[in-house]
Parts: sequence; C-alpha cells; structure tokens
Amino acid sequence: MLSLLSFLSSMAQPLCTVTKYDEADGVPSSHVTQLLQDDRGFMWFATWNGLCRYDGYDFQTFKPKVGDGCSMTTDRIRNISLLPTNQILCRVDQENYLFDLSNYRFRDLTDEERLAWSMEGETMNYRQSRSLLNRDYFEWEDAFQTRWRLRHSGRLTFLSDTGQEVDYPLPLTFRTLTFAMTDNSGNLWALDYGSIYKFCTDKQRTQRLDIQPRAEVKSLFSDSKGRYWVTTKDDETVRVYHCADDRLLGYLGSDGRLHRDYTRFGAAVYCMLEGSDGTLWLGTKPKGLFRLQPQGADAFKIDHFIDNSHREIYHLQYDRYDRLWVATLDGGLCYISHPSSGDVTFSVPRNYPKKVSRARYILIRGEKSGVSNKRSETMLIATSHGLLATRLLPDADKMQFVQHQREPDRQESLSCSATMDVVQDARGRLFVSTESGGVNQIANGSLLEQGLTFQPLISHHSPLTSDVVQSLTVMPDGGLIAVGSHLITLLDSMQQGRVLETRNFHADYRFSEAHPLLLKGNRWLFGLMDGACVMSAAEMFRKTHSPSLVLTSLAVNGGDSRWAIERYDTLTLQPQERNVTIRFAAIDYDAPERISYAFRLLPNEQWSYIGHDRSATLLDMEPGTYTLEIQCTNADGQWQDNLRRLTIIVKPSFWEAWYGQLLIVLLIMAAIGLVIYTLLYIRRIKRRQHETLEKYLALIEVRSERLEAREDEKEQTAEENKLDPMIKRVMQFVEEHIGNSDASVGDMAAAAATSRSGLQRKLKQSMGITPQDLMREARIKRACQLLQQTDKNIAEVAYACGFTDPKYFSRSFKQSTGLSPTEYREKH
Repeated sequence: MLSLLSFLSSMAQPLCTVTKYDEADGVPSSHVTQLLQDDRGFMWFATWNGLCRYDGYDFQTFKPKVGDGCSMTTDRIRNISLLPTNQILCRVDQENYLFDLSNYRFRDLTDEERLAWSMEGETMNYRQSRSLLNRDYFEWEDAFQTRWRLRHSGRLTFLSDTGQEVDYPLPLTFRTLTFAMTDNSGNLWALDYGSIYKFCTDKQRTQRLDIQPRAEVKSLFSDSKGRYWVTTKDDETVRVYHCADDRLLGYLGSDGRLHRDYTRFGAAVYCMLEGSDGTLWLGTKPKGLFRLQPQGADAFKIDHFIDNSHREIYHLQYDRYDRLWVATLDGGLCYISHPSSGDVTFSVPRNYPKKVSRARYILIRGEKSGVSNKRSETMLIATSHGLLATRLLPDADKMQFVQHQREPDRQESLSCSATMDVVQDARGRLFVSTESGGVNQIANGSLLEQGLTFQPLISHHSPLTSDVVQSLTVMPDGGLIAVGSHLITLLDSMQQGRVLETRNFHADYRFSEAHPLLLKGNRWLFGLMDGACVMSAAEMFRKTHSPSLVLTSLAVNGGDSRWAIERYDTLTLQPQERNVTIRFAAIDYDAPERISYAFRLLPNEQWSYIGHDRSATLLDMEPGTYTLEIQCTNADGQWQDNLRRLTIIVKPSFWEAWYGQLLIVLLIMAAIGLVIYTLLYIRRIKRRQHETLEKYLALIEVRSERLEAREDEKEQTAEENKLDPMIKRVMQFVEEHIGNSDASVGDMAAAAATSRSGLQRKLKQSMGITPQDLMREARIKRACQLLQQTDKNIAEVAYACGFTDPKYFSRSFKQSTGLSPTEYREKH
C-alpha cells in the first residue's frame, strides 16, 4: 500500500513552467504597469511606451497618431481597465483616454464619460488584476484543481492533498512582483516592472520504473499469473513485476529461478509468448530460443534451443495446429511442429521466399470462408522485404506465400517495403507499420492475391507527424498506439487523435521498439531506450484546451496592417483591393508553437493545410461574395471544431458590374456595326470606281470605232458630256497616245491642265487607280479589241498598243485578263 500511495503521489505531482517576456521579446518598454485580457482572449499590457497586445505569438504596440483627433500627449500609460463597452480605459498621467477595440484607435472622453470615470474607485471594478504588494499572496486554482499561491517576492507554493503548503522551486528570481491575474485557461500572469511572467501549470503524468542500471527495454509481456515481464538488452536482464502495484518480484536467472537481488539472465530477450499450459517462450538475439516450464511459483525448467540459421528471434506465435511460428531477423520465418516435445526442430516451409530473410512480426487472422462457413486462418508476416501473406494449412510445405511490396508504378501499393508490425483492430481492419513510410491501412483486396490496396494514414487530418513508427499496438476500444522515436500518437477508430511528446511527459523520453503493454488500472507501460515508464489512460486521453481562433491583422495590396479585423464578421473590399493577407492566431498561451492551421475560401477551394503558418494570402480575387474559413488543432495535434468564418465581399469595378458589362456589349455591337458599315461603304466606293473605269474604257473602245452609226455617235457624245472636263482631257490624251510608248504621266498631267499630284488624286478618287494603271488598262483593253477584230500577230498588237517588248506585253496581258494573248484570241 505504501508503494502504491507513493506511485499515485508521484503521478499527481503538480508542475509549473515560468516564461519571461521583456523588450527582447517585443515588449515595448522596460516599465510595464498593468495587464488585462479582453473578451476575445488577447492579453493587453499598459507600458510607458504605449498599449501592447499579445496573441501568444507576437507583441504589437498601439499609440495615438498625429492628426487622429486624440489629445493624448504622451504614451506613458499607468493603468488600464476593460469597460463593459469593449473599450479599454487608459490612465495617462492624470487624464483618462479610451482605446476603442472596434477600430484600435485612441480617443478623448466625452463630458459624460469623463464624469463617469473621473473617480479612481470606479475603474477599480473593471480591473482584472490584483496587487501583490498589499496582500500576503495571490491564490488561484489551475485547470487541474491544484491551488497555488504566489507572493510578491516570487515565492510559489501549492496546497497538497492534505492541505499542507508546499514550496515549488523555480529556476529564476524576481525583483518585486506588482500585479497578477489569471487568464481564461488558468495560466497566471504577473508583472515585475520591466518584465512579464507567465506561469503555466500541469501535472506529472508518467512514472519511471526503477530500472537500474538503465538499459534499452526490448520486450514487455504480461503472463496469466498477474505478472508483467520487462526485458532489457544492454545488461541482458529479465525483470518480473506485479501488475497491480508495479512491485518488483525479482530477476530471472539463467538457473530458472527468480532472484531478489539484481541478476542477469545472460541473453537479450526480444519477445515472449505464453502457451496454454503456462509454458513461457523467450526469443533472444543472438542466442536463439528459450523454453521455460513452470516448476513451482518462482522457478522454471529452462531448455535452450538454437539453430545456426535462426539465432535472432523477434516474434513468436502459436497457430491452430499447435505449431510455434518464429520470426527471425537472420533466417526469415520458421516453425516448430511439436514445441512441447523434448527434441525441438526448426523447419522452414518449402515455398517460403528464400530472399526474405528478415522477419519481424507475425499476425494470425481467423476468418470464415463464404461457402463452407469453415473457419480458416491467414498468417501475415511483417518483413524487411514487404508483407507476406499465406493461408495456414496442416501441411506447412503446401502453404503458398504472396509478397506485397512497395511498387514504383502503383500508387495504392505499400508506402515502404520495410514493414515493422501488422495488427488488426476491433473492427477487423488491418494496419501495417513501416520503417520509414508511416502506417498503412489495408483498404481492400484479397490478402492472398497480388494488387492489394494500401492507404497511408499520413494525412492532414491524422495526427501522425512522423513516417518512422517503431511499434503499433491495438487498444481495447479499437484505437491504435503508434510509437515513434520520441513521441506517441494515439489514433481513434477514425484515425484521428492526439500526439504525446516531451511537453506531455515532462521528460525527454526516447522510446524503444517494445510494444506498449496494458496494465491493470487502465495504465500503459512503454519501453524506453533507458528504462520504462507508466502512464494512465485517463491522462493519455485527458481533454485538452480547445483554443479559440481570432483574426489578428489584415493587409490589403501589401499595405499597412489593419489591426481591428477581429471585431468584424464581414470584410468589404473596394474594386482596386484584390490582394489581401489575413493573419490569425489560436489563443493558447500554454503551447501555441504546437498548433497547426488550415483555411479554405468557399465556395470552391479545398482546405489548405499550412502547418504552423498563421496567415492566408488571397490574390487576384474576382468580384463576388466569399467565405473564408479557418480551423486549427489544439496543442496535442487534434483538429478542433472551432471554425472562424469571415465573409469577404469584393466589389466590382464599373466595367465588372452589370451596367458596365451591358455598356461593353453595346460598345462592341456598335463597333461591329461601324466596321460592317465601313466595309460596305468601301466596297460600294470601289464598285463605283470600277464602274467608272469600265465606263471610261468602254467609251474609249466605242470612240475608237469610228465606223459606227451616227446615232450611236450621238449617244456616245451624250455620255462624254457627263464627264468631268479634266477627265475628258485625260480620256482624249489616252486615246491619242495609246500606241505611244513614250507617253508619260507628266505628259498626261500637262494635257489635263493639272499637276501630277492633282492628276493622281483625281484618278484615285474617281476610278481608284493611278495614271500608270489607267494607261495600262486602256492599252490592254485596246489589245483585246485588236485581238478580236484583226489578224495582227502578237508583236504587232503589242507595238500598236504602246508596248515596246512583246514578252512584257504577254505577261501584262495575262496578269490583267488571266489569259495569254493567244488563248484570248482562240477563246474569243
């Protein structure tokens, strides 16, 4: 009973951690005068250099700004009080000012406010701190129902279960503590003029087993007689304890007896197994297998079996055929057909893969076949070359083995071929732990066929923080305990849970590969690299503080931070404000550095898991209404139902609004109409010009036929009279010089009584061609006439039409008509 009481008292030992903050941490002044906590959880400190806010991560100082309308002439704040209106009343020298938490600005008091808060006694009712100078001590009760007392000298005590005041030693000294208060989580804050002190309390949750000398624990085992066995590697020792009170019963000696004094067994035991008849099996490395047959209460008959190919034994398991299966690190898997006989033989199944030599763990899984409803067993072996699966048969040589490994081209394969453990939970699900690939769940598929689907548990919602898992154990409620090198991860049936590490143990534990052992009293025993420790399940799953999420600042388009964002549920952004960065924090003053965050922007985006980062940057936001959701874990890695939502309205610019969009459509339609009209107008002008040119060329052709009737001549004269006088002169010049190859544009301009540019402009306007083009088209037209009406050869036609080179004539003629002169004559 004394031993048990000692154990319980050591497990309940209160703890306290003190953190100091000063100017090196961001406190704006070496003189801090007062403190309080607002309704959102922020801590506020009055200093002689402004008002300071702390969110668990950063100190931010606020002061009046020039031109903001506040008459405050100094930043030396002597006192602060939190008013019911969510305003902080600041005493500056002999005057009071208000700091409005809705906009984070200082302002003067109105006449009514000045009258209401002029008396010092009125503000005392709204102070949260108490002076340590005018009383013997400040007493508070923490979250673990421990009552603490703090004096202005820095002496810290707690009240024991018997009501005795016990001093708690602190590793630092204080000048004179002035004011103190407790926050919403039960932490104590105290001021020492130039410094701020935070007192975080806890309880010691673990107890070390008294293992001397300290050594690595390789195996933890509980037998049917209410004892548990602890084996250590370094000193090759086997210790036996009583399950009820952790009392050391003795040391197993090589003679098979339990000795009261420290005695070495002489072999490093890596695993243990108990048969139905009470026989104990000890697997060692590298000394093979030991069989312990009870010979009374504290004595055993020891038989030692060693096989040169199977000396390093990691796990033992019985099957339904009373065979003992042995997983070895040097020879793979073997079995003993008759383990109770005097002559023990190690046998290897004939079809066992020869290259798989490193076997670590065996799981035998019973199941019913669908047709015959007969019960069969499947054996899974965790090896360094993947997971082996086989159906247990009476004849071990007929068993076929399927090897599941990491496959480079299949995403659903094992994450790592080096497997450590394979376990089955209460729901029949199988989990495989790996050396460096975390934990894999067997999602679906037949164990005895290739292509088995594995699903890694390393995910954002799983608290597993490391791929290295040294052992995996199933809890009675179906959850899992994943032991890493320096932390323990507890997973419930939904693969969510919490992480236990140094902060929870209050010790720098390094865990061994030994599987945790459940003891009486719902306690768990864990193996360490230098011993073993015990922790109650209640403390392992103790409900921890769920922090509230607050918004700490907002920056738009990379500008200055806006600090009053927490008081708003809706943020409206102007059309030019499209890039925002929102910072946030979980109010947890105990271990904020362990909290992880995630955010998403609805309606479309998925969760973005940002680890310990505390900001969300939204770029190039389109106009519309969005909802920003932020979520975080607690300090133990559990995701909390503490969503912080912020509605963001992005206003559209003129051109993004419906009326702007309508105007754009109308402008586009007008532009399209203008383009169509312009094209049609140009087309009409060109058609007119072409008609004018054709009419003129036709007139030249008609005028050249002087053998026509008189009335036709009169009609021709009437058409000519309608022409511009200058065009008439041009027509006459062309007609007269159509066969003159020396006729130039200058001669044409002189004949038309105008300048060259005037002639160019006039012809372009009326016919759409240049004077050179007019002369060429007229000559081609005359050539067509001659080819149709005369028998002149091609050269004669060319010379008659003003061409000096018949070849050039032929090229020009074909370019204009699409036919050579010869083809034209034949066709017409």
